[in-house]
Amino acid sequence: MKLQLLIAGQLPSCLETRDVWQSVCEQQGLELELIEVEDKQGQELIDRLGIKSFPVLLADGKIRAVGRPDPQHAADILQQLLIS
Repeated sequence: MKLQLLIAGQLPSCLETRDVWQSVCEQQGLELELIEVEDKQGQELIDRLGIKSFPVLLADGKIRAVGRPDPQHAADILQQLLIS
């Protein structure tokens, strides 16, 4: 499963969300790719998926979470993704 986190620069909410997802992914032994909205890849994802809010967690190219989850909710989301 390919996990990507699309974040909007150095906004505090995006940095906090990055930290939550990185921690939870590390605990699950999963790799998380960080993508900035200003980057070419970020702009392509925004256009293709119609993303309007950030941060966004993508799993295999599909939106799976928007905003900042608490660590338990993030872990629950990853568990569901691993099961399906």
